[in-house]
Amino acid sequence: MLSNLQNIQILGIFFSISLFAVAFLLVKKRFLQDKYSLIWFLVSFFVFIMSVFDEFMTMLADLIGVYYPPSLFFIVLIVSIYFLLLNMSITLSKLRISNKILTQELALNKLRIEELEKKVYNDY
Repeated sequence: MLSNLQNIQILGIFFSISLFAVAFLLVKKRFLQDKYSLIWFLVSFFVFIMSVFDEFMTMLADLIGVYYPPSLFFIVLIVSIYFLLLNMSITLSKLRISNKILTQELALNKLRIEELEKKVYNDY
């Protein structure tokens, strides 16, 4: 019978392999850009390493001063999510600005075309 820790390790390994496979398939189908896929590949690699080498997580927790090593795992994941959200917010802000500029350029071009069409029709 597997102990509780081993069950959690197996679940972590399964999750990390699943996350890697999903990210890979999304990149292959062009639903996810390469720069964002690297983030997900790193997260899946981190989860895999922490699941397989629980001694590493314990050593790292002792080094940082965290009493309960699995909480270090969640702290790192939460901080990673915050950085990912910050990155997505920056990207969204840039896209909103680009969208505004493109909309303004489209309106100006539409106005120019209408003026040219009026000029052409008035010349005939």
